[in-house]
Parts: sequence; structure tokens; C-alpha cells
Amino acid sequence: MKHTTRNFFAKLFAAGILVGTTLGAQAQCTDWINPTSTGGWTDFNTEFGGAPCDDGTGCPFNEITAFEIFADEAYAMSNIAEGGSYTFSACNGAGGNGTGGTAWDIEFTIIAPSGAIDASGLNGGSNCELTWTASESGTYLIVVSEVGACGNSANDATDNGFPAITCNGVSCAPPQPGCTTWTNPTPTGGWTDFNTEFGGAPCDDGTGCPFNEITAFEIFADEAYAMDNVAEGGTYTFSACNGAAGDGTGGTAWDIEFTIIAPSGAVDAAGLNAGSICELTWTASESGTYLIVVSEVGACGTSANDATNNGFPAITCESSDAVSCIPTAVGATTSSSSFSIFPNPTNGLFTISLPKSLAGNVEIEVLDIRGRSVLSTTVAGTSTAASTLDLTGQAEGTYFVRLSGNGRILREKLILMGR
Repeated sequence: MKHTTRNFFAKLFAAGILVGTTLGAQAQCTDWINPTSTGGWTDFNTEFGGAPCDDGTGCPFNEITAFEIFADEAYAMSNIAEGGSYTFSACNGAGGNGTGGTAWDIEFTIIAPSGAIDASGLNGGSNCELTWTASESGTYLIVVSEVGACGNSANDATDNGFPAITCNGVSCAPPQPGCTTWTNPTPTGGWTDFNTEFGGAPCDDGTGCPFNEITAFEIFADEAYAMDNVAEGGTYTFSACNGAAGDGTGGTAWDIEFTIIAPSGAVDAAGLNAGSICELTWTASESGTYLIVVSEVGACGTSANDATNNGFPAITCESSDAVSCIPTAVGATTSSSSFSIFPNPTNGLFTISLPKSLAGNVEIEVLDIRGRSVLSTTVAGTSTAASTLDLTGQAEGTYFVRLSGNGRILREKLILMGR
């Protein structure tokens, strides 16, 4: 059965109502069947985080080899950047089947988020790929058709090459190191024992930096610690080098990795100091409440050692002006776990309950794990106010929601999952 849900795009172009970028020589096709007549397969989003970009090592060639393309289907591709050049292809086939664009004549149609068509057909001289420059940012649909059989091909069950996407000079920030996924005490918060026992991060009161160690329990994998009062420019060392008497741990039970997350969500440091098995030193890029994530190397958020102790958690600092114990200056204070986000994890839409302490104009900002702002707005806060936001179209992963108002900065972690 032919699906005609998107026929109006083709009609508008035919009538000259919509004007897009230069189209390929072959006809556009805006009818398809799979996975639905209006949606696309999301494998590129779940497997690669959407469209590729160059993090300084070149544009990756993201190819799915678990299946091949069929006629009358579409792929959804999130994180396309306006002005970026991309190539979608199906030039390689599974071993021995001899496809890769040869089983039937391919035609691709590239549909922008607004419904405009950026390109269609194939590159000149190619039988398996199409390059285009994005006219918009967001989630694109890439329609796969057989030439001359738009939405009604007999080859909707004949495979014809692995689907693949690459880019041409589309830059993105280098990925940050470390692990930003954890389980305990919650996937978004950290244990507060350092705050309740020591008042947060250590400082030098003139007698040197203290070594604040908790000996009531040891670290486990897939957990985080919240650390208040970290000072911008201060140098700190988090460690787990000492174990309970007789247990022989102290960083030796499993390979440790620490990840240091600043209040904005940026990662200040990850891993361990050179030559160490149990400690990591970093210089704080911000002031406020940090999260220190404890992971097993190679098992981010999924370790089997989430119940195997591995040394007493401890924090110290290096004496400097930045960590001198002086009265807290009048100004913004930062805290965590001070407002609720629901649902969390979310598929896109989420609601924030605005705390009474931020009554008045409240700035809401969502930052990705690299510390980049992906959404911001200002609302009027009351003791019962709530605000609903939408991250639909952003890449799956860890985000941080930051509220600013009344001289206070509050932050919570948010997990965005695929639909």
C-alpha cells in the first residue's frame, strides 16, 4: 500500500511554493513505509549519537553493518548542524552478497526539520551516495527509494548495502574523558558525607591543608560524592589509598577511575595521577559543589564491583591563596539536590519544580557534559511554580540543569534517553 502522508511537500515544490537548495538530477521522493510512513529508523542516533562531526581527528565514517538498506524506508538523523556538509551512502554490502548499491537503483531524499528538501538523487557518477549541505539544524529524515518507484517499490525486502553517514569538515568539541554515569546514591546525586562531616572541600587555615578521610566505609564502583565549597583555582587530591585494617584494599581490589565534574557539568579531570592506582589531583575551574564519580576502568556505570570495597575515600588540598580559609564572600552560593526534575531520565520533555529560595526571576540553563549551553530561558519563580522544558532533538546522554536567582545557583543532573 502506498503511503501519501508527505505528498504535500512534493506538491508544494512542484507548484514552486517552497524553494530549497539545489536538488539532484533525479526526482525527489517523500513517500515511504518503514518504520512508519512519517518516522525514520533511529539506529544512527542510538549507535552514534546522531550525525557525525570532527572532534579534531577527522570526520568519522559511521556505518551500520547489522543490516542493509531497503526501498521505501527512512532514517532519522539528529544533531545535523546548519551549514554542515554530509554524505549518506550504501556502498558496502555484507560479505558475499554482492550488493552495495547494485541490487536496485537507489535514490535518496534529504528532508530538513521544517519539511524542506535539501537534496535528492545521488552524486554525479555515483550509484550509492548523496552529499548535501544542511539548510537547518536539528533532526533530518533520509528517505531511501528505488528510482521510479516512490513508496511502492517491489524491493522493500531486497537488501542493497550498509547504511552509512560521514561529514565534510563539520567541527565539534573533543570528547571529554572519564565516566559521567553512576548509580549510587542516585544516578543524579552524590554521597554528602564529606559535607556533613567536614563541611565540604578542605581549606588551609594557616596550618596547612588537612587530610580529610572517611574511615566508616570504603569506595565502591558506580558511585559519586558531592563536595561543597570547592574554590576556583584551588588544587585538590581525591584518593582511596587506605583500606580497613586487614582487608588489603586501598585501590587494589579493582582498577579505579575518578571523574571530577564541575558545577556547570564540565569535566575538570578524569583517570588517576601518573603512576598512581588510587588518587587524582585537579585544579578547579569553578567554585561551588563538585561531583566526584568513582568508576571501574572499562565499566562506566556497569561495574560488577558496585559491592566490592576498595579503600577509604579522602580529600586534601595544596596550600595556596585559592584554598585559604577565609570568610565566604557575599554573593552567589551553590548547592546541589535542591530542586526536582521529573521525569528523570526523560525522553525529551521534563518539568522543573522551582524552589521558594529562588522566588523572582529565575534563569534556567541546560548544559551538556562538555559544559556547553543547549537550552536557556528565564521564568518568574514562586513557591509552587514549575517550568516544562524540551530537549527533544538533543543527543542522548548526561546533562546538567542549572537554576540561577536571588544570588543562588542550584544544579541537578538530567539523563536524556532515546524514544
